[in-house]
Amino acid sequence: MESEKKNELDNLLLSYNLINIINFPTRIQNISPTAIDNIFMNVSEFESYTVTHILNVLSDHDCHLLVISTDYSHIPIQISKTIRKIIKYIMSDFLNKLNSNAVSAMFDSI
Repeated sequence: MESEKKNELDNLLLSYNLINIINFPTRIQNISPTAIDNIFMNVSEFESYTVTHILNVLSDHDCHLLVISTDYSHIPIQISKTIRKIIKYIMSDFLNKLNSNAVSAMFDSI
């Protein structure tokens, strides 16, 4: 019965181009291993990926690490630059506010 339900789930996911990439138990309780922590992904969109099983001594669930390798060389690099225009009025206002906060902070600590 369980394998029939698993096949139904796998077929449903496959209809959306998704597969379960976790193929190891992620939780072992008593002597019953189960794969209840899953990652579903469309593997056709990625050049390569690896999944690593990591033992977790802090929980009854083990961890998994997904590393996706892709080639971003076809994506143009965009460099942005932010420039803040500082004029005398804004600078003097900033310094006044800074000084008034510093003075009030000194009086608050007394």
